[in-house]
Amino acid sequence: MPAGADTIYTEAAAMSIHRTEPERALGMIDSALAVGNITWQRAEYLKAVTQYGGLHNIPQSRQTCLDLIKREEELLKAGKEVKSDSVTLERVYLLLTSLEYTAANHPAIIRYATEASRLAHALNMPDEVGKMEAFIARSLAQTGRTDEAIARLEGTLGELRKLDTFGGVVSYHDASKKLLHILIDHKRFSEMEKVCKDVLSRLDELEQHPNRFGDMQEGFNPAEYIDFARGQILSFLTISYARLATENKANPGLRSQYLRKALDTEAEVFRTEWSQGIDCAKMMSAAYHHLGQFDRFEEAMERFENSYPDTINPNYQICLEQRGEAAQMQGRTAQALGYLERAYIIRDSLDQRNQRDQLAELATLYGLQEEQLARQKAESDARFYRLLTMSEIIGLAAAIAFAVYFSYKRRETLKKNRVLAREIAEAIEYKESLESITGDTVIPVNTEIPDDAITPDSPDASLFQQLRDAILRDQLYLDPSMDRQTLVDRFGLSKERIGAAFAKGSPYKSLIEFLTDCRLPHAAKLLTSRPDLSIADVARESGFPSADTFGRNFKQKYALTPSAYRSASQQL
Repeated sequence: MPAGADTIYTEAAAMSIHRTEPERALGMIDSALAVGNITWQRAEYLKAVTQYGGLHNIPQSRQTCLDLIKREEELLKAGKEVKSDSVTLERVYLLLTSLEYTAANHPAIIRYATEASRLAHALNMPDEVGKMEAFIARSLAQTGRTDEAIARLEGTLGELRKLDTFGGVVSYHDASKKLLHILIDHKRFSEMEKVCKDVLSRLDELEQHPNRFGDMQEGFNPAEYIDFARGQILSFLTISYARLATENKANPGLRSQYLRKALDTEAEVFRTEWSQGIDCAKMMSAAYHHLGQFDRFEEAMERFENSYPDTINPNYQICLEQRGEAAQMQGRTAQALGYLERAYIIRDSLDQRNQRDQLAELATLYGLQEEQLARQKAESDARFYRLLTMSEIIGLAAAIAFAVYFSYKRRETLKKNRVLAREIAEAIEYKESLESITGDTVIPVNTEIPDDAITPDSPDASLFQQLRDAILRDQLYLDPSMDRQTLVDRFGLSKERIGAAFAKGSPYKSLIEFLTDCRLPHAAKLLTSRPDLSIADVARESGFPSADTFGRNFKQKYALTPSAYRSASQQL
């Protein structure tokens, strides 16, 4: 073992570095599985956590979770003995819930959180049930079922209030925050006071009688958590009073009462250590301009803005909307309009980002399908060579027996060809799913770049992107005469620059390899949808210079000849 290599492979060791050294953590997880320290379910879950928290690859993390669930379901369906790991499965559904919460995919949140809640209930984990119920309620509210969401959360809070455990207090705090967010979203500020005071009362109980609450590690001091939770809830209370003061402008006495309450609660917020962090600035900015504290509001907004270098995010969108609201309250109409316009631009960008995430997820599925086809091809080749060796050994003396055996193998081969044809068709369907989103191809194509914008000065990767967009947009790959000279004549580039763009700036070795990768799915579709076309016609319609070239490339990629694929597809 090389110097410095890990000698102990455990979940704790991998998770201690999964955010800072994700690639190394993934290796440690594989090693922990190999030496038997964790189950395969736990290994896949930890990989998903690392892909999310360390590599920030949400589509891959989501796919790892879904593959784990599918694999366990298939094993159970096949009647194979599976060592159940309900705790890990509950964690998987919780992670999926968090991933979909990030993407604001509310139907998926409800689906996964419901499964996690069911498993947590079976495992007698009431605090986890409460956490999942809070997720479900927030998503119900986002889909227009506000009253149902509030009623569900109030019932959940009632159950959590009965738990004299630290985990129960944490879940009570989290569920209350989701209820408060719902009330803010629907401008039901007068209902927030009771919720906030109930949480503060619960925190007081924990602070005054910590020994009454179980499941805390020995020596653990909950003071830091209490400070954080109290600061958050007091911020919510300040927001509710500030908004009520604004709503009661026509009633000076009531407005003055709410302003006084807001200022008193604000002072309590700043007596907590939590108030020194950016999260406090983020929350309190929702109250400052309603209290007329515009200097403090601008300071909080600047801190908040500086903490998000990537401005294309929902938090920054909220920041701009609050700036617009504050400017409007100050009578700065032009500035308010500018802030709101920027917020709408970010909202549109976020919608596009969500679409790209969906594309990435489908592309991942397509890649997995390609890998499966490659494995099928390798298995097909192995079967062929085994059959050939067997035929040489048997010899003439066993000709009759071999004929019977070969007939059996031929039937099996035809059966496997049908399976392989179905796999190929599914791969094409995944590709078409992606095309239905982009309107063109698996990889989004920029249809707005004119030919004269493509210059030889672009880096190899950029030049490849531009050439690829033009080829896919105009379906140049369907022309059998398409070659480097075609691109030379059209864009005024040298053959050397075009060759470098594909060899160095793309995952392909050459232009012809890229064209072949475009033509083969088109040809496979024609083979099944146009039975009136001969193989030679399909080759020509797909851009191949000859039927031989088409057949050779088709078999190399899909492990079937075009005619065998067509025949097997017709039997599906």
